Amino acid sequence: MRPRNTSKKTKKNRSLFYRISAWLHLWLGLVSGIVVVIISLTGALLTFEEEIRLVLEGAREKVVHEEGKALLPPSQLAQAAMEKYGWPSVYGVMYRGEGRSAMVPYYRDRSNYQQALVNPYTGEVLHNRKLNDDFFRFMLMGHYQLWLPRNIGKPIIAYSTLIFVIALITGLVLWWPKKWTRATKNASFKVKWPATPKRFNYDLHNVIGFYSLLIALVLSLTGMVYGMQWFRTSAYWLASGGETEVFERLQSDTTLMAPKGQVDEDVLISNLLASGIDTEENRFSIFYPRGNSGVWNLQINPSLINSFKRRSFFYEQGSLKLLKEDPKFSQANGGDQLMKLNYDLHLGIIGGIWTKIIAFLVCIISASLPITGFIIWWGKEQKKRKNKAKAKQKIRQETTLVHA
Repeated sequence: MRPRNTSKKTKKNRSLFYRISAWLHLWLGLVSGIVVVIISLTGALLTFEEEIRLVLEGAREKVVHEEGKALLPPSQLAQAAMEKYGWPSVYGVMYRGEGRSAMVPYYRDRSNYQQALVNPYTGEVLHNRKLNDDFFRFMLMGHYQLWLPRNIGKPIIAYSTLIFVIALITGLVLWWPKKWTRATKNASFKVKWPATPKRFNYDLHNVIGFYSLLIALVLSLTGMVYGMQWFRTSAYWLASGGETEVFERLQSDTTLMAPKGQVDEDVLISNLLASGIDTEENRFSIFYPRGNSGVWNLQINPSLINSFKRRSFFYEQGSLKLLKEDPKFSQANGGDQLMKLNYDLHLGIIGGIWTKIIAFLVCIISASLPITGFIIWWGKEQKKRKNKAKAKQKIRQETTLVHA
């Protein structure tokens, strides 16, 4: 019995896999290209939003802490903002660390979202960010929903990101050399200097695209967590070992009455400060109950940079009974840890300023990939047309000679 020629079969399968990858990479890239450019450029701008705001709004963002002066209670900061701007209520009060103004957000609906910056030691209202007219809010709406109605733009962004992920994976298949020789290594890992514009464009797409691949995948997949519920559910299930993410809606007992003169938010923050929390190294916020049966949400973050260490504590109105608390990051299951890390990974703040710089550069590279890819495809199409035109011209000449 003759042995089967497995080598030819393997090569044929590889060739088929390569052709399928090439087809997917081309057409998926062309379909999603414009959206990917918008997502990437808006993402790059949003990466350094806080730093840019600190430069532009430095006098409003930073406050001087006079020795011996204590933080004012949240009710006083909220009242100052409401009186200044005529708000009927506020969303919460956020203490953002030593030397930073407190933030008092007001949210009526998606068309009216504002943030008052207030000096937490004096109660002076410093500035009002009307976020619906804000540049970074505009960028966020483009990044999240393509400046379209949310029910239309959000799925377009999400599935364009999914297409981009597939394009990245198929791009790796196309990048992978058939043989690892010195020449193929140089072509795959090095940008040729100097080079023709055509070769330079190819290296930008092929080589720089490879180096940014892993970070681009992380930024894309973490973005899909926000855009696709089925993807979030699947990621949580895998990371937790088969558990389902639980969203519990807590409620206060509306029959209970608060002690006379008690201001719930002030008591909660006062208790927190009395516990010995370092107000210089911690961020903490109190968010108001929604409706008569809503609950207080006290958030504490021992990091001024990252958010994955943040914990939430939920208290009943009036009785201030602790209803629920988030576990510490180290005590949470894998799914909860992944969800806590997702924001920091997506913004590139997981490792501080250096990972933000990397995320910014990868966003710029990601924006360039559809453009450099289109130029490569367009060049090949032009070459095909010229070859076809030459072939037709040759046939005409041969036909003319025969008839002559």
